Amino acid sequence: MPKIVDHDERRRHIAEAAVRIAGRHGLDRATLRDIAVEAGISLGAVQHYFRSKEELLRHVVGHLGEQVTARIMTRVGDLGDVSVLSFLEAMAVEILPLDARRRAERRVAQAFGIRAPDVPELTEPLRQGYDWVRDNVAELIRQAQGAGELRPELDAEFESIVLLAVIDGLSSDILIGVRDPGQAVETVRYHLNRLAVR
Repeated sequence: MPKIVDHDERRRHIAEAAVRIAGRHGLDRATLRDIAVEAGISLGAVQHYFRSKEELLRHVVGHLGEQVTARIMTRVGDLGDVSVLSFLEAMAVEILPLDARRRAERRVAQAFGIRAPDVPELTEPLRQGYDWVRDNVAELIRQAQGAGELRPELDAEFESIVLLAVIDGLSSDILIGVRDPGQAVETVRYHLNRLAVR
């Protein structure tokens, strides 16, 4: 009887191997052959799912977004009934490179950002992902303003952009050793507390 292969699981497995390789050695050194070795499968098996490195990278962009979103929702679920500020802090904690997994994800995300202008196939998925996060954060801020949690005079759209820029900058700081993870989390908390109604 032929072996039944879960194709979605196989794609996830390959994407995870790509994240590990790129996290250790950088995106440019993540060849399909290296990814196949990391995944413990043949190069032909990788090419069965992804015809090129660019196609694999597009898939990895979506995969990382799903992984981070799932972690945020798990963290928030573990916290129970939380305020919007607590939710936004949980979101930041799951994006910041505070451990080996999140450092690998951040390295990959930064590499995508650098490479995207030269690889048009990456630009649109990255832009869509950023827009989705920005819009959802802005909506959370508006909800918190409506509930009296955040200051009503804030511009939710701009505050969303600023928060994501703060997280992005702190992520770079952690990666190059300018700031330690604890300082980064405290900085996010400081920023979010400035938005709260006093």
